[in-house]
Amino acid sequence: EYRDYQLEIIERGANIINEHGFLYLAMEVRTGKTLTSFGICERIGAQNVLFLTKKKAISSITGDLDKLCPSYVTFVINYESMHKLPPVKWDVVICDEAHSMGAFPKPSKRAKDVASLIYKNKPRVILLSGTPTPESYSQMYHQVYGIPSNPFSKYKNFYGFARDYVNISTMRINGYEIKDYGGGVKHILDLMAPYTISYTQREAGFV
Repeated sequence: EYRDYQLEIIERGANIINEHGFLYLAMEVRTGKTLTSFGICERIGAQNVLFLTKKKAISSITGDLDKLCPSYVTFVINYESMHKLPPVKWDVVICDEAHSMGAFPKPSKRAKDVASLIYKNKPRVILLSGTPTPESYSQMYHQVYGIPSNPFSKYKNFYGFARDYVNISTMRINGYEIKDYGGGVKHILDLMAPYTISYTQREAGFV
């Protein structure tokens, strides 16, 4: 059964994803972001849901699905095996550990693969992470750049985004000056606020 706060987040999340096409669940570990994302899929009438995660988490997630018995079809796979996906039209894609797509200034293979998947399927997207930007606010760009309705969509690449939202500095490594793009400004999170639901263990009542 869902906890009361999860039911509230499911309702809020369904409204956000219906309005904007994507949602970022920034919920701390043990608050049930995976289960909550499944509840949102049920609430919005999803049919074919793709859940992308790390390999060692697959058994736990499929176990939750077996207990939940959702009305929609769910396929759970790790990011590295996306080339093995069946030819299905996914109407919702859930990206677990979304911060793992946050490499910059160039996108990682994982981020590019997800962006390509979104381009082909035009799904609604749910991003999951307890720590969306663990090292730098700059990590947000490539997590969402493949989503057409993301707040930074006017920028063709990270470098254009960085000109407006990163305090770019230089550092010297082995005698060479290299640009440091880690100085993303907090306004990045402000722009993501309409698409984000955050929840902490403390709010959930954990000691």
